[in-house]
Amino acid sequence: MYNETGGLVISTIICHKNIEMRQLRILAVVAIVGSTLNGCGEFQSNNFGSYAEAKKSELIGKGWIPEFIPKSAYEIKEQHRVDVARIHVELMFDAGDIESFESACTMQEEDKYICENSGYPVQVVISGGNYAVIKSIGNGT
Repeated sequence: MYNETGGLVISTIICHKNIEMRQLRILAVVAIVGSTLNGCGEFQSNNFGSYAEAKKSELIGKGWIPEFIPKSAYEIKEQHRVDVARIHVELMFDAGDIESFESACTMQEEDKYICENSGYPVQVVISGGNYAVIKSIGNGT
């Protein structure tokens, strides 16, 4: 097991330390790549059962959820980047309750609108007559 000078023990310790250093280097590379792919931005996300819950959270007033969403909105899921004005909101609403979109936005084509949210353009796409996806366009990308 051991030679007279303890060579096997020393080489085993050195080999073990090299493995640990290699693992640390790999972890560092993974962390750097992960933050780069993430855009180095911090994401926040929230879910709300109703418009009233979202309003109470003050995310509507802060622009993370647009003011123009229908008051009948429910199952609201929002994600935003903290470092740039970039949002993604999905919500359900009462069928036909699209007046708030029509009054606050410009229709591009049927069920597709361009709106302004806190000074930045967002796109609203409605599907099924009661589901909307609102996302930032052209900013923070």
